[in-house]
Amino acid sequence: MKKIIIIGGGIAGLSAGIHAQLEGFQTEIYEKNPVPGGECTGWNRHGYHIDNCIHWLTGCQEADELYGLWKTLDVLGEGVELYREPYFYMLEMNGSQLHFWRDLEKARREFLTAAPEDTVELNCFFDAVKLAECMRIPFEKSPAHMSPFAFMRFGMKMSPMMKVMKEYGSQTIAQFAARFKNPSVRAMMSRYYQQNFMAYSLIVSYAFFTSGTAAIPLGGSTGMVGRMVSRYESLGGKLHLNVPVQQICVENQQATGIELHDGTFLPADGIICATDTAVTFQKLLKESYMDKNLKKMYDNRTGYPVNSAFQVALGIQGTLPKGLHSGSVMFPCAPYTVATKTADFLAIRLYDYDKSLFPSENCVIQCNLLQNEEDFAYWEKLYTDQEAYKTEKQRLAKAVMERICAQYPQLQGKLLLLGTYSPITFTRWCGAYRGAYMSFFPQGNSKSLYVKSTVKGLYNVFLAGQWLQCNGGLPIAATSGKFAVQALTRMK
Repeated sequence: MKKIIIIGGGIAGLSAGIHAQLEGFQTEIYEKNPVPGGECTGWNRHGYHIDNCIHWLTGCQEADELYGLWKTLDVLGEGVELYREPYFYMLEMNGSQLHFWRDLEKARREFLTAAPEDTVELNCFFDAVKLAECMRIPFEKSPAHMSPFAFMRFGMKMSPMMKVMKEYGSQTIAQFAARFKNPSVRAMMSRYYQQNFMAYSLIVSYAFFTSGTAAIPLGGSTGMVGRMVSRYESLGGKLHLNVPVQQICVENQQATGIELHDGTFLPADGIICATDTAVTFQKLLKESYMDKNLKKMYDNRTGYPVNSAFQVALGIQGTLPKGLHSGSVMFPCAPYTVATKTADFLAIRLYDYDKSLFPSENCVIQCNLLQNEEDFAYWEKLYTDQEAYKTEKQRLAKAVMERICAQYPQLQGKLLLLGTYSPITFTRWCGAYRGAYMSFFPQGNSKSLYVKSTVKGLYNVFLAGQWLQCNGGLPIAATSGKFAVQALTRMK
């Protein structure tokens, strides 16, 4: 088994390609889009850069196990500068501010001063964040392929997290926020994530900042992908862009190769499928090959929902006005409708930290309006009427701009609409299941499930991608490429 075809040139596909080349395989990646990266991408509009993906990257300390993976992929290492934001996000409300500072004790003091009535609950929360700093991304081996003993041993490395789960493990963001009396604290805890997210998602995400593992590599998403492509090609791999794959050709329980969209057949000894798993098992392969855990998550829409977003990207014309805050900021605003819901908060992100992408005269504000599966159905139906779809996107963009300018009058007349992007955009771009930017989020008593890198019933087809684990994200996509090659190597 020497000639390996990889379908999909996102983070998982590039990671698989790099690891396979290092193991001595000959690989070629086929990507349907004109640029690699999948959802980890960026683009230019009117002289401004829009970064679609990296809000932060975990594994950015040399002591982190994950750092070794990023270094192998050329994502991090010599010559790659890191920006460490001073806070995870902040809230502006009722004339005051609250910050989830990277300095945990500084944040604790700020919250206790602002809301002494919540002293007990706040100390419980900040103590939980400290405990959650033990969280690690599975790095050496896929949890789906671990023995029970190995899985238990991995879990023991994160034993402090058991206390966190005992306190908050069954609570949604909405239930968690209701524990606080102070309105600003409740807003801080509940307005950044979807209400149906589990509370530990917030705790663990914030812990990535307080532990120091979260940072942003300068150069952004496109820089990260560019370094991975260079690494892959330097090892002898071949990347083909603008080449959609129609199907994986199967005979006698093994893949013989792939058929391209134009009907061309390309033979291969093995296939690594690094596409969205909805694409894999609805287009490239029969659904009957789907892993039982993956099928369980797709079939249980209440236990394993997915989330997406409607995005508005704005350029700031001229010099950056005073009084704006870098990073992610939330604030209450006049009510507005988006898809199936009414909202009265905005969360925006000011991109000004990387002068190579966002020079002082070309800074960008992006606003993500969080959406769920019911919202996706709304956008899917609206998309069938292109004029109505376009009109609604423009209406939402105008509503967002008006509310940003109401909060920051110094931006009045200085905002340029760069683009709007609905959940449909990312379904069309990379086949994202229901427009989701990450994989399934377990709810309530639904357990985190893991999907094997192998395909039962097919000798030489392997899987990579963020959908193989709950919650997903860049580290899961990158490690899945490594795990797919581990499985491939065992089949040599």
